[in-house]
Amino acid sequence: MKKNPWLKFGCFLTGYNYYLVQHSSEQSSKAVKKFTSAVLLIVLVWMFIAYSFAVRYLHVGVFGAVMASLIAAFVVIQIERIIILSTKVNKWSVSFRIALAIVMAILGSFILDQIIFKDDIELKKTQIMEDRVKIAVKNSENEIDEQVKSIDASIQQLEARQKVVSEDLQKNPVIVTSYTNTSVTRDNQGNRINSTNSTNKMVNENPKKRELEQINEQINILNGQKFKTLGSLASIKAKKEEDLRKSSGFIDELNILHDVITSSKIGFTVYLLFFLFFLSIELFVVTIKLFDKASDYDKLIHHQTEVRLKMLERLNG
Repeated sequence: MKKNPWLKFGCFLTGYNYYLVQHSSEQSSKAVKKFTSAVLLIVLVWMFIAYSFAVRYLHVGVFGAVMASLIAAFVVIQIERIIILSTKVNKWSVSFRIALAIVMAILGSFILDQIIFKDDIELKKTQIMEDRVKIAVKNSENEIDEQVKSIDASIQQLEARQKVVSEDLQKNPVIVTSYTNTSVTRDNQGNRINSTNSTNKMVNENPKKRELEQINEQINILNGQKFKTLGSLASIKAKKEEDLRKSSGFIDELNILHDVITSSKIGFTVYLLFFLFFLSIELFVVTIKLFDKASDYDKLIHHQTEVRLKMLERLNG
């Protein structure tokens, strides 16, 4: 019998026995192809979602995103195989799969909506970031105001001292010091004959001139600190905005997406359509399994099981 690569791949994907399917009717082959198409559709959707999620929120790069999409594909295939390979689909397994489908549909629609509403989310995020930056900058402004007030107080004290010293220097630019020299004339016996007094004056620079220079230097330093502190406000704003944007994550964007969806009927309708789309895709396999008639492959598997059970009963008997 001629090999069918697509059928073989479908058997590998769904867990069917290729040899038995190949020797069964066309109905069995169609069932395998049908399950394969349904599983591939689900796998491709979740690979795309996992890749986008890994790149956008996990920041793992292309290689990491590809690995995440492969892991998602593996998990989805295993979940669908459980349903496909079940010989009896009871209400508990169906209920579990429906519940899982609802959860996956909610997650899938949220993640895909984040990609579709990316521009709206960015616009809303910008508004929120501006509010957060204003609050953060306001706190920084209060701190800077306190620093500036402290510097201004120091400058005022120095300026008051500067005024006093400057006025003193205007009145007394130099310090004049007077001293008297007395010259005594004596005879040969040492008796005092007469004495001469001479008064000399010494002019020195007022030491407060040096103090005034130091005060001026300190005022210049404090003014420099003041302007530097005031100038740092712009850089603080940019730094705060950068830090807040870095800290924005998946939960933040979910909250923003919720606001975007609930604020618009069109947005909510789009989300609902994606939710129903994902839910329908997730329930593809269960629907096929529940409502398709059993193929000769299924009957063959059932027959083999019964034969094995009868053989075991005979051995035990």
